[in-house]
Amino acid sequence: MGVYTVHMKGSPDDLSAIERTAFVREGFAWTALLFGPFWLIGRQLWLALLVWCLAQGAIIALDAYVLPSHEALNLLEILLALALGFEGGSIRRAALASRGYHFIDVVSGRRLADAERSLFGRALAMRTPDQAPIAMGQHMPGMIGLFPSAGG
Repeated sequence: MGVYTVHMKGSPDDLSAIERTAFVREGFAWTALLFGPFWLIGRQLWLALLVWCLAQGAIIALDAYVLPSHEALNLLEILLALALGFEGGSIRRAALASRGYHFIDVVSGRRLADAERSLFGRALAMRTPDQAPIAMGQHMPGMIGLFPSAGG
């Protein structure tokens, strides 16, 4: 069962804000561990990618000029990958916050689709009837529901 934090750009009352909803999975990011820079590029985490490249450059410089032991460099590579795996979700949440997204909820589900269904199902259940979309065309003045008012 996965736990996701939900971040939305705009007001939760705005129905068009649903398109700007981001789900961030809690826990260890295996894809960030295995495919670090590609994971960062795929999520458009440019500042984190720059930091990752600088760290890789420092490791290469250590290899070339300072440390003759390749075991120590391999350990540094593994530690860098583990750090990205453990902190990948936090990095993504910080990037979303800097882009104007704000935290709105925590949901869970076996897959992302289940978590989305849970969130949007609860959001629809909490809506009042006057917020619900009209199924059969637009609301006509002088109409209450499907029936005209007494004076109309």
